[in-house]
Amino acid sequence: MRKRARWLLLLPACLAAGACAQPAPAAEDEEAQRMSDTVTRGRTVDGYTYTDAPVEARLGPHVFRFPANYYDDQMGPFFDGSLGLRVQWPDLAPMPPGETSRQTMDAFMKAVDYALDYVDRVPIRESLRRTTMRGEYIYEPDDVEYRDPEGRLDLRVAQPEAMGLVRYDVDPDDAAAYARAYEAQWGRPYAPIPGWRKDWYVARDADGEIVTFIQCDTDKITDGLVVEGGELRPSPNPKDRVAQCTHYLILPEDDISVRITYVRVLLPDWKRFESRIKQILQDYRVR
Repeated sequence: MRKRARWLLLLPACLAAGACAQPAPAAEDEEAQRMSDTVTRGRTVDGYTYTDAPVEARLGPHVFRFPANYYDDQMGPFFDGSLGLRVQWPDLAPMPPGETSRQTMDAFMKAVDYALDYVDRVPIRESLRRTTMRGEYIYEPDDVEYRDPEGRLDLRVAQPEAMGLVRYDVDPDDAAAYARAYEAQWGRPYAPIPGWRKDWYVARDADGEIVTFIQCDTDKITDGLVVEGGELRPSPNPKDRVAQCTHYLILPEDDISVRITYVRVLLPDWKRFESRIKQILQDYRVR
């Protein structure tokens, strides 16, 4: 009993001095030091210091450890678990830690944003088909809107391949026929929303399955940006709008879908954008 009491009296001092703790393995100390030496530290904002230290992210069964500055907010996955990554054109590298929070308009225009999702509720290829055939899924066959060529790939007309993509345009005669049917149905002229019309582009795999689908603001309107070497310059007319593209890519082997957004003048680099995200996923995959 005396020995036990003596031990209890010594315990507070032991804990305070840290003498009771087991020493950390040397390997862990070395790893911590190595990480400290290799991590780049950037700006400190509201007490938070941005770094490029790896931060874990999960997409279904897949686990990745991306450097923090690859994330959309340069911190990590969003609070709901969704995953957004960002790189900058033309080198497709992330911005230095902390720079996204004070980026210039030029940097904003050069951003290539990736939103990634794990698809498990429907087959991955079906999920992309629904994107290219949204009118078929929104309306019933008896609805006049079901025949709107704006919302269905099968009602558009394929053009000659360019840039490795097949462009699908709305046939003017089909658009006019739809407008007449709409007016007959609803008693008012068909009035498309300004800016609604999109140019559609598709790429297929060796089996003829769609793996890439790109929607861009129509090129019928003068773009507000031009590419000069590795720079983006405003067009001479300040009223020209900056056209955008939304680019859908599926990775069937992992059941991952990717939505990529960028300004339209960068569309010729669409393959580079796809190759880059595939490389990023490969480089930082844990399992």
